[in-house]
Amino acid sequence: MDRKTLKEEYRQRKVTGGIYRISNTQNGMYLFSYAPDIKAKQNAFNFMVASGSCFDNRALKDWSAFGSGAFSFEVLETLEKKKDQTQDEFIADLQALAQMWDEKLDSSKRY
Repeated sequence: MDRKTLKEEYRQRKVTGGIYRISNTQNGMYLFSYAPDIKAKQNAFNFMVASGSCFDNRALKDWSAFGSGAFSFEVLETLEKKKDQTQDEFIADLQALAQMWDEKLDSSKRY
C-alpha cells in the first residue's frame, strides 16, 4: 500500500471512545474518566501495568502498596464517533455520557 492509501484508511477507520474506570481491587477505590479512543487508553493502562509504572499520581500510594496487579481497567460504556461529527462534538458527547455515569458511581471511593 502506498502512503496516500494508508492515510485515507486511517481517516476512514471507526473511532470508538468510551467511559472507563480503573479500580483498585484491594480497597475499592477507583479513577473514572473518558477517552476519545478507548482502545488506546486501555493499551496505555496495560503497558503501565506491565512496566510497573503508575498510571496516575492520585493512585501512586496504593500502587506502591498493593502493586500493579491490584488494579483493573473496566470499560463502562462505548460511543462511536459519527462520520460527520467534529472531534470537539465527540468529546462533548463523551463528557455528557461521563456525567451521567458519574451520578451512578460512589464518589466516596474516588481517588
